[in-house]
Amino acid sequence: MLVADGVEARQVAVSDAGAAADVVGATRRIGAALLVASPADANAVVSPSSVAVALSMLADGARGGTLAELDQVLGATGEDRRDAVAALRGTLLRHDGDPAVVRDEELPDDPVVHLAAQVVVDDQLTPDDAYLTTLADVYGAGVQRVDLGSDDGKSALDAWVQHHSGGLVEESAITPKDSLRLVLQDAVVLAARWYTPFPGHATGDRPFTTADGTEVSVPTMSGEAPRAYAEVDGWRAARLPYTGHELHADVILPPDGVNPAAAHPELLAALAAALDDAEDQPVRVTLPVLDLRPDPLDLRDAIATLGAPTVLDPGAADLTGIGTDDAGERLYLGQAMQQAVLQLDEEGTRAAAVTELGAEAGSAPVDRPVELTLDRPFLIEIAHTSTSWPLFQAAIRDPRPGG
Repeated sequence: MLVADGVEARQVAVSDAGAAADVVGATRRIGAALLVASPADANAVVSPSSVAVALSMLADGARGGTLAELDQVLGATGEDRRDAVAALRGTLLRHDGDPAVVRDEELPDDPVVHLAAQVVVDDQLTPDDAYLTTLADVYGAGVQRVDLGSDDGKSALDAWVQHHSGGLVEESAITPKDSLRLVLQDAVVLAARWYTPFPGHATGDRPFTTADGTEVSVPTMSGEAPRAYAEVDGWRAARLPYTGHELHADVILPPDGVNPAAAHPELLAALAAALDDAEDQPVRVTLPVLDLRPDPLDLRDAIATLGAPTVLDPGAADLTGIGTDDAGERLYLGQAMQQAVLQLDEEGTRAAAVTELGAEAGSAPVDRPVELTLDRPFLIEIAHTSTSWPLFQAAIRDPRPGG
């Protein structure tokens, strides 16, 4: 792997990144669009933060109207956007570790959050040196050069995905093509232990009503502990912190009969704020054990819906900041995929997501605990506590394994 020579990763404190809150808000909007774009009759697991980082990498190679649309999606422009993304990633990099821990039998005592990014350049593209420098500076991205239309190109993409997902994602979702000129890859892995584990003896089969109204019996854990609890517009939520209290999972139950993916960004922000402000009280959470591996998600419809359709248009996209196609063809976003895995059990959480963008050439305390029983479709958001940056979101419609 090549890395831009002499480039040190940018270090920015969140307090010095004036656009950080705007990027967090934009990332929530991205997450909402991804959940809506997922199949309505299946479970959905997405990483809004990974898509935001990948789109920011793409935006750094965009120009004109294409750049303006991507910046609007990301909530900030230019150096303000880059500083915000670098600062948000920096809050997580202190938890960096070997992504393979996600496959260990025991979760680590302290949370591990592994972040990685790279750009893979086809041998028919001359990349702009300034673009590669920016990717190294802001995202720590390394560079590989390979024939992206060949088996060697596919092998290079697969190997990176396997390593930086800790093996939870087995291969790249990018399809090799002679027209493929560049692939941006971003990965995030989480391995974290609950601050208060669920007691193993309390786990047993309990009923869960799936999205189509079918009642199924699934392994379900239950535990009472002091937790933050909040209700907003009929949506009920409890916060499950991980060890160290710098990361948490919010489990969110919508009103009966409401699709969990219907949670709009403003609602999720209001729930997060209410949980931030809530005093701990006894809360019993009853939650299915999860092992979710949905099919790869094509991101292109969500990107267009969010307000950036031009980058998908071979005749209009302006990605000239990336480099020059040797045949003089225009670059556009021809492939955009995310794969994600989420596992929850009594001890904690294991999760991984890989986002890949392929540029192609073409023309008050209570006397008894609050009960939050998640026995029908519900939502999970895993976030960094002090910034509220959402790392993973999941809409659970059927918690049986493999969904």
